[in-house]
Amino acid sequence: MQAWKMVPFQFWSVVFFVLGSMVGSFLNVCIYRMPRGESVVSPPSHCPHCGYSIPWYLNLPLVTWVYLRGRCRNCGAGISVRYFLVELLTALLFLGCWLSAGERSAGLALVRCLVMAGLLVATFIDFEHLIIPDEITLGGMVAGFLCSFLVPSVQGVQSTAVALEQSLLGMGVGAGVGYGVVRLGKLL
Repeated sequence: MQAWKMVPFQFWSVVFFVLGSMVGSFLNVCIYRMPRGESVVSPPSHCPHCGYSIPWYLNLPLVTWVYLRGRCRNCGAGISVRYFLVELLTALLFLGCWLSAGERSAGLALVRCLVMAGLLVATFIDFEHLIIPDEITLGGMVAGFLCSFLVPSVQGVQSTAVALEQSLLGMGVGAGVGYGVVRLGKLL
């Protein structure tokens, strides 16, 4: 991890912002496609109105939406401002994760970015569809467990065994609370 510290902190700040905007672009794909049961991999990015396959040079996060003024280059249909906002919000959150944890641990900053990405997808899907897909919930549990193994400081400890124990406890409590909310909702 010393290699990270050889490069200026400000450089990594820019890298995390740009990485965040790129991840935000992918999160937009997840937000649109997951509730519809579509693949997040195929087909490649396309206009939701005319199906125009967007080439790489028109798929630059933040920049292209502004350049095309929120319109499809092919058909001119409006592209929701949500796409731009998710990319910008993700970029800012990734930058915030780096600024808050990067000095201590690059791994911790990356794990926090992963958590932010999952929360963003879940939040935007929930706002629009009033659901959180199981792929996000269960995938988040698995990712959290793996991150606790790889970066124990995520749990605020140095011991991998203690981090895994705390992760399992957190999964159990989270699942229990979620189950309790569902049961209470059905009772009411």
